[in-house]
Amino acid sequence: MPQQVEHATVMMLDSITEDDVGRKLRVAGRMLTYDPESAHMLLHDASSALLVDASLCIDLEAMHSVFDSSNDHSKNPNVDHSWALQRKSYVWVVGYLERADDQLPIPILPAYLPAPDINPSIFMRALIISPAKDLDVVRLHAALTAMAEVPPTPYPI
Repeated sequence: MPQQVEHATVMMLDSITEDDVGRKLRVAGRMLTYDPESAHMLLHDASSALLVDASLCIDLEAMHSVFDSSNDHSKNPNVDHSWALQRKSYVWVVGYLERADDQLPIPILPAYLPAPDINPSIFMRALIISPAKDLDVVRLHAALTAMAEVPPTPYPI
């Protein structure tokens, strides 16, 4: 029998706590900063932010093919690294929430943004990062809130 892939729990950034360390999560947010040297990004939503390690998501050959317009054959249609170039755009991130051995450095935030609530001792090790061009964050937040209010359905054994 094939092994089942572990599902990722969809959460809003403001709902993530240290109790979620070790869980596979799917979160959406606005990418504020991305440092190509460390492959760290800062994901932001409302007043909360989360540090994300994108090193497992980066394929350097594919990244360079995104920038190489002279050779259209080098572009891989299955890889989309456009999120790394578009600050303030919404992305979906799937990965595991981990505790950092040492507190991670907080990247320099844009001057127009009030300081969000960031816990530097936890971060997400991203497995997948994808652009979320049509994401309606207000509806997503409302749907997740409504799901939390519905009690689980007991089934007879």
